[in-house]
Amino acid sequence: MVTLDKGASGMAAKKKPPPTFNLGDRVKIRFHPDLRARIVELRGPLGPGGAQVYRVRISRKPKPSYIELTADLMEAIPPAE
Repeated sequence: MVTLDKGASGMAAKKKPPPTFNLGDRVKIRFHPDLRARIVELRGPLGPGGAQVYRVRISRKPKPSYIELTADLMEAIPPAE
């Protein structure tokens, strides 16, 4: 008879890295320096290798555009003083 320890899952627990950006942060999209966006949703570690994915809103006329990006494709815009 084999008994299993209920607490052991057989896999090492990975710690999730904290999100780089917060909800409402203004960001600049790399490789498109004219595009500015605002973080509207933290999607979680859905990217390659568990990379954080963010939904961002790009202000455009007549309707805004929404896209999903990983943190490595964005740069923070410092708050205006």
